[in-house]
Amino acid sequence: MEKLRTGVFLFFLLVLAVLTFSLTKSWRFMDGGYEVSVEQPDAKEKDYLPEPSDQLDLEDGNGKIHWKQFFIYPHGLVTEQGGFGPDGILSHARNIYSINLKNGNVQKLFQRDVYIWDFFVGEFAKKTIANNIDEPKEDMLSLDKKLVILAVTEDSNLDGVLNHKDYKQLFLFEPDSAKLEKILPEGYHFRKLLYNSQKNHISMILGKNPVIQSDRKRRLVDLQVSQHLYDYDTNTAKGILSGSLE
Repeated sequence: MEKLRTGVFLFFLLVLAVLTFSLTKSWRFMDGGYEVSVEQPDAKEKDYLPEPSDQLDLEDGNGKIHWKQFFIYPHGLVTEQGGFGPDGILSHARNIYSINLKNGNVQKLFQRDVYIWDFFVGEFAKKTIANNIDEPKEDMLSLDKKLVILAVTEDSNLDGVLNHKDYKQLFLFEPDSAKLEKILPEGYHFRKLLYNSQKNHISMILGKNPVIQSDRKRRLVDLQVSQHLYDYDTNTAKGILSGSLE
């Protein structure tokens, strides 16, 4: 009888170990966000590579037509409250496809899957309520025919996954020219979007990437992040970076 109990215990322990291993290797949800697993690249590659993505399904209802001509489809869409866009929803995804309805051209915005933290059309006005006393405040963003994308493309904290804990970059996608542009200055990451800048300008708060020290076990020590204001003119493709606040 004792041997039977021991055998049953070892069997369930083996099943638990297999399930734990399988879950750690799969795509995971954490804090409502979408994670993209990464692994150590080969010697010939410099970037981390995400695991293979699942199949596309245009019938899942996640794609929308924008500007009456372009079908924007987020692959692996997961949503939660708290976005910067007009609906206040964070829209996570692995990648985004743009399909031109006039000529049928299909464009995959990122060459390999990344962690898209949020994306939204760059022209909108929304009202926000700070409390029950003040009148609603209107926040505006006025970018002509641009898709704003906040995405993680590098495993900045070296934990093996691309997720909300890594530094976010801001990209602008112009559907007519099929151009995706990373607009932040080198060595900085996105912190917060600022509304009500002038037309075809996008303003935000950036953090300067701190110097990171890591030991042999790749444990990180982050220094204090200095904050800067950044205003980018989409007409001239130039940005102005402020000094840090001290």
